[in-house]
Amino acid sequence: KIFVNTGRTKCEVPDSLWELNLDGYCFSAGSEIYLKKERIFYQPLGVKIARKIQNVMEKYHCAYSMEGSNMTFINELNRIRMAEFSKENRIGNKFISFPDVNLMKEEDYKQIMKISIHLEKEDDKEKILKELPEEVLYTEFRKFGGEITLKQYNKATAIQFLETYFHNEYQSMAIGDSENDIPMLKYAQISIAMGNGSDCVKEICDYVTDDINKDGLYKAFYHYHLI
Repeated sequence: KIFVNTGRTKCEVPDSLWELNLDGYCFSAGSEIYLKKERIFYQPLGVKIARKIQNVMEKYHCAYSMEGSNMTFINELNRIRMAEFSKENRIGNKFISFPDVNLMKEEDYKQIMKISIHLEKEDDKEKILKELPEEVLYTEFRKFGGEITLKQYNKATAIQFLETYFHNEYQSMAIGDSENDIPMLKYAQISIAMGNGSDCVKEICDYVTDDINKDGLYKAFYHYHLI
C-alpha cells in the first residue's frame, strides 16, 4: 500500500496528487489521515491554541500562514516570502493565492492544523519559542523557517496509526528529504533519503536514492524490488 505522508495540509496539496488514487494520504504531519477519500483520523490544533500562536506571531511581526484542512490563510509578510520562493518551487504559487489572515472567521480557526513561520529576526526565535503553548512543537526547516504542530503527532505517528489500522500486516518503508521527515524515517523499518535531501536526513537512512527530479522515487522502489 502506498500513502503520501506530508506536512502539507489537505487543501495545500495539488489536485494531481488526489488523481493518483493512492491507497491513502497522511496530511499535516500526521494529524489528518485518509484511506482513499475517507477521513479516518483528524486532530486540528484547536481554536484556543491557534489563536494564541497567532498572537505571538503578530507580536514579533513574523511572516506566517495559518494552515487549515479546508483553507489556509496567509499574512502579507509571508505572501511576499512565498512569492520569492515560488520562483524556485511552484508550490509557493498556491500559497500566494490563499486569503489573508485578517479574513479569518471563528469557523476557520476550528480547522487549523498547523502554523508555518518565517522569522524576520533570527534573534527573535528563542523569545517566540518560550511563548508558544506547551502543547505544540516547533520544527525548523532549512532556510525556509519552521512549522508549529501538536507535539504528540508527526509523520511517525501517522505510520504507527496505519500499522495498527492494518493490524501490523505490513512492513513499513518511509522516503523523505527534510528535517520534519526524520521522525518517520527513524520509526520506519526501512528508511530512504532522497538525493536532494538534507545531509542530516541522509545520515540516518538505510539507503540514499537519486534526486527527486532524476527519478529518485522510481529508483528507490526498483532498488527494493517493489517494481
